[in-house]
Amino acid sequence: MVRRKFSPTEVRKITGASRSERIPIPFYYAPPLVDELRVWLESRLSSSGGRPTVDGFEVVRKVRFTKENWNRLESIARNWSRNGKSISPAQVATSILDKAIASLLGP
Repeated sequence: MVRRKFSPTEVRKITGASRSERIPIPFYYAPPLVDELRVWLESRLSSSGGRPTVDGFEVVRKVRFTKENWNRLESIARNWSRNGKSISPAQVATSILDKAIASLLGP
């Protein structure tokens, strides 16, 4: 289902409002999948002194991202790191990709 996004100008016109304000949506209103991914990733992180790594992931490859998607991954990583664990954008991407492949192809 494709949702149409309305600009602030369109919303004012549709509603007849004389002004509008930007309302930030807190991260905790994310879909349940995002929380599941965070918990899954946190449970698999281990560290021997440096940046924590994801247990069980042996293959390291370079992957290209659009700037927009990398910025989104950075934002998610910052939010997930607020719980005291240092989580990188690449680790967020790994968790998303792992779950997506599992849901497409099965475990």
